[in-house]
Amino acid sequence: MADPAAPGEPVDTPPTNAGTDPKIEARVVVPSKPTVPRDAARVLVTNDDGIDSPGIARIVAALKFDFDVIVAAPSRDWSGAGTSIGRFDPRTGIPLRRVELDGARAYAIDGPPGLAVMAAALGAFGDPFDLVVSGINPGINTGHSVIHSGTVGAALTARTFGAHGVAVSLVPSDPWQWDTAAAIGTAAACWVTAQEREPLTLSINVPSVPIEQVRGLRRSELDDFGYFRVAIADEGNEKLEFEVLQDHGTAPEGSDSWLLGQGYATITALGRLSAAPNSLPTELTDVWRPTGD
Repeated sequence: MADPAAPGEPVDTPPTNAGTDPKIEARVVVPSKPTVPRDAARVLVTNDDGIDSPGIARIVAALKFDFDVIVAAPSRDWSGAGTSIGRFDPRTGIPLRRVELDGARAYAIDGPPGLAVMAAALGAFGDPFDLVVSGINPGINTGHSVIHSGTVGAALTARTFGAHGVAVSLVPSDPWQWDTAAAIGTAAACWVTAQEREPLTLSINVPSVPIEQVRGLRRSELDDFGYFRVAIADEGNEKLEFEVLQDHGTAPEGSDSWLLGQGYATITALGRLSAAPNSLPTELTDVWRPTGD
């Protein structure tokens, strides 16, 4: 497929293309060259809702026809974990159990999705992965607040280790349209691994309609913030309350939230975390100087 169109323009649906134990103290080197998938790209599937979430089962079922799939996901809900790896003692380890998930080799770990991705990158589950697919999240992840999402955080952690990441999120509905999100997420996974390219992190949000009713796939900018709009400190009841955006059509035109409200699936390429040295003064003594100077 050609490069994504300009913001707000339709993007064609991409075509579908079809371990070893780690050595003690082995050093992990993040590749500096583009990711080159093997004949069957290896995909790590995770989420932030837990191994028992229906969304992860649906994406695994869709991916297994085109990829070598392994699953490592939290044993419980870690929504809102971002890129966290949690607090743990490396000497005592993390509780882990083997589970069955649609025929794929799967593990439930007592930690957030970022930890699952890091463990896999360090060799815990065999050969390195080419791609992390995170989701399907039962709820959208839009705007700059995606940095707080464990679903998106897992995809960003993949980038840290030199692999692609695709986060898939779905607008809530009754019934849930899991198959729509699984089809679009799998298509994006096939596209990103179809040729040699620098690692990409993609955040995909899918409207809650049957796939034939999705108006198209649009490249989108991030909304100003996203899902939450107002927070209230209720001191009488000793709790924080949050107001959630209900009408996505009121979001800035062309943003991911706005396009979802128009019935489009959205795809946003997230950038890498990098230093910004030009933001600092030339002489760092302007910031702080040793007391002896």
